[in-house]
Amino acid sequence: MTGRLDRLAGDARRLLRQHWALVLLLLGGLVLRALVMLAYRPAFWYQGDSQSYLVLAYRMEPGTIRPYGYSLFLDLFLAFHSVALITAVQHLMGLAVAVAAYALLRRRDVSRLISALAVAPLVFDARTVVLEHFLLAETLFTALLTIGMVALAWNRTPGWLGTLVAAGVFSWAAVTRTIGLVALAVPLLYLLLRRVSWRRTGVFVAVVGTVLGGYVFWYHHVHGQYSFGTFGSRFLWARTTSFVNCERAGFTPQERQLCPPHPIEYRWPPDTYLWSWLTPEQKRPEYDELFARFARKAVLAQPGDYATTVARDTWTLIRPGPYPGEKARCVADMWTFPAAAPQGCQPYLAPADPATKRYAGLVSERDRNPLTGPLHRYSGLATVPGAALAALCFLLALALACYRPRSSPWREHLDPLAWTGLAFGMIVASIATSAIDPRYGLPSMPLAVVGAALAWRRFRVVRQYGRRDDDRPVPAGSGGTGPSEPVAAAVGPPSRV
Repeated sequence: MTGRLDRLAGDARRLLRQHWALVLLLLGGLVLRALVMLAYRPAFWYQGDSQSYLVLAYRMEPGTIRPYGYSLFLDLFLAFHSVALITAVQHLMGLAVAVAAYALLRRRDVSRLISALAVAPLVFDARTVVLEHFLLAETLFTALLTIGMVALAWNRTPGWLGTLVAAGVFSWAAVTRTIGLVALAVPLLYLLLRRVSWRRTGVFVAVVGTVLGGYVFWYHHVHGQYSFGTFGSRFLWARTTSFVNCERAGFTPQERQLCPPHPIEYRWPPDTYLWSWLTPEQKRPEYDELFARFARKAVLAQPGDYATTVARDTWTLIRPGPYPGEKARCVADMWTFPAAAPQGCQPYLAPADPATKRYAGLVSERDRNPLTGPLHRYSGLATVPGAALAALCFLLALALACYRPRSSPWREHLDPLAWTGLAFGMIVASIATSAIDPRYGLPSMPLAVVGAALAWRRFRVVRQYGRRDDDRPVPAGSGGTGPSEPVAAAVGPPSRV
């Protein structure tokens, strides 16, 4: 027994020596999150969304606007009657995402320094930590996407376990945020391009189909419609209000009732029409098909205007500088640590017990403490523009894939492009179907940095060693340490893409 403990202690010391940079990052991230939990107790609350997630968790039924995936997560903690416990778990999930990303990069023989630098934004980004402190689905969704991609990329060819894990977590992600349905295309395409056996690909499709099909039938049992939600078409309709010309689309008299009453140059932001302009009757589920027809006709009649609107708003989200427009800046301010001074664009505080299902009030002067001021200033200094990072990493992976493309197997380009393509693609898809919100960049950050690090590693190897056949071992000194390290010993030799 003593000998086994000594060996474990020796392995732990070697791990600490070899991965000291990651350990320091995690310790710093843990301290930051502990300070946040002390400063803003027990959690942040986003009016409308947070309450909806909790109500669905207590009712145990899918929502017409928001899927049930995050409510399922909340349901695991309701018996403890502690919102602080939920946010503590979410903060740990944020650190776990960084560990998973680091582990994959080291397995792919990316150097310890580059791996640590890649995950540093995930640990210290202020907006990431803020959203971990909210009762919102973003942290869970980010963790599910990252775990799914790590499971697929862990081995050179995804095995049975990796395929099953990926199918399970991607299915959960698809019923956590609607954009997860679009994200499912990437792992499926990845399996096909990797030429994974039809059995494993079939199992992936079967698991995803079973979960999503079961959700649709459950939704029908509760709401009487086969759907993932009866509000999705309204989001796309609201997107079209930015450009639609009701004289060009051939709307029926009933559809014309949904035309915005303002000239195009004076129209409100899309989410203002969505939440403030619709009548209670138009928000009923039976009107979903009407909104779907309107949105479809608007896009088909003005495809160029639609594409221009999406491109313009994507640029608005990723460009440097403050967001234009008071409402956009207000939304951005929501995802910062508040200064505990009276203002409208800041989060509410959640109740101590989730059973209350109502916010405890805005963060105000009475909540001021020695930590709120420094944390507010930290938001101004340490907020990574997630959408811009995803765009830059995708462009970097694309550019590096073009560097001597025949010097390495084509599959070496697949992983960086899959990770960064999913990261940037989700942002564009979110804007194409909804409105601008900086929190859309959060789930893309770990995907983007992992993809960029993998692209950089391939570039370095090709530049230093020229052509490398698919079955040749990774050259010593190419950025990693080989399978003699404890981590590699536990998981096998580094995977060769």
